Amino acid sequence: MLQATESAFVVIAVIITSLAFLFVLDHCWPSHHRRKHNESFAWQVNFLGVTYGVIISFMLFAAWTSFSEAITNANGEANAVINLSRVADSLPSPQGGTVQKLSRSYVDIMLTEEWPAMSRNELSPKGHEIIRQLWLVLSQTPATNPAQQVGLDHAFIELSSMTEHRRIRQEQVLQHLPGILWAVLLFGSVLTVLYACLFGAENLTLHAIQVSGLSLLIALSLAAIADLSRPYQGAAHVEPYGFLRAQETLSSNHSMP
Repeated sequence: MLQATESAFVVIAVIITSLAFLFVLDHCWPSHHRRKHNESFAWQVNFLGVTYGVIISFMLFAAWTSFSEAITNANGEANAVINLSRVADSLPSPQGGTVQKLSRSYVDIMLTEEWPAMSRNELSPKGHEIIRQLWLVLSQTPATNPAQQVGLDHAFIELSSMTEHRRIRQEQVLQHLPGILWAVLLFGSVLTVLYACLFGAENLTLHAIQVSGLSLLIALSLAAIADLSRPYQGAAHVEPYGFLRAQETLSSNHSMP
């Protein structure tokens, strides 16, 4: 994935390439010769512009939706850990204390190991091991009264939610935009800029500004799609704010007498 500086370099490179093509085209096929074909180019540019605009808008919306879902899912996982630790107060000892200790360890691992690993498109096995231990502890926890039984039931619900959110997050870490869609986006961008350059304008400077603006918009849109489609890598990525709040909450609860 491209970082912010690399994305900026790509955007600048796209603009420079577009302008270079325009100036070479104007040298080989002067604009006053192309003007007689402007009417023919107009409907093609309109068709390409509308079609490509719809495609890139839909892809940008889909990428942002996926990114937002990743944020919601990560926060849901962190909330499930907090709820599990709180429910553990109603469990018998020593199982309740063990669940709270494992919950704090899980949050610490998410912040110190899991998130850095996800930025490298990897996953830490330690979080899975803690999940396994939590299931083992709860399955071996006896309920000697109705209150403990209710607490145990809620603990299983929160642990199930936590496990489900973790599984979804693992899938989101590995997801990417299919190559065929990138081919459509890149080929469409080349065609759109190409036909914009084919217009025979009276003022070359004004035409260059228009082509630069179009290239900038397309390059920024593609960079945004590339970044948002991988929610845990790149310049714009899901931050572990939910787990930071969970760490603060669990630490304050643990320090209370």
